[in-house]
Amino acid sequence: MSKHSLNIAVKYGETLREFCDQSEAEDYYISYKDNLLNRLKAISTQSSAFFLDYTVESLKRLEKWYFDLYEKQSFGQVGLTQEEFESMMAVYWGEVIIKNNEDAEWVVEEYPFSQKKYELLVHKRFCGVSVVGKYHDLYHKQGNKRRNLLFREYNRYFAR
Repeated sequence: MSKHSLNIAVKYGETLREFCDQSEAEDYYISYKDNLLNRLKAISTQSSAFFLDYTVESLKRLEKWYFDLYEKQSFGQVGLTQEEFESMMAVYWGEVIIKNNEDAEWVVEEYPFSQKKYELLVHKRFCGVSVVGKYHDLYHKQGNKRRNLLFREYNRYFAR
């Protein structure tokens, strides 16, 4: 790993939550994930823009809804901040992976470059992808002109 890459990894570790131990981190992140999924389900039932069916195709509809809300600056109309919506997208993306891949699972792991810092990951075979903060400022992501990054990343990391 280059010095530059190591610096990036260490800086990322500084942004993660600190916990006393693995059990505390697991309790927090599982509750965090479940809470966000329940909130997303609740707001989606009030909108015709998106329905949680956990299909890979639903990732496209979720991202379209996100961009519609972003362009109209109307996250508040669904009772959320943009950051909250982005967090919901990330855990929904992870849940789509879990529901469509029998060997995928949620895991909480200590971050290797920081002690007592943990992250929530979706793990399948030899691939583990962090979920927390994954789609922060999605509208700024390069290479997303088609606005289907969630769908493409699912296929990149987890398609069979």
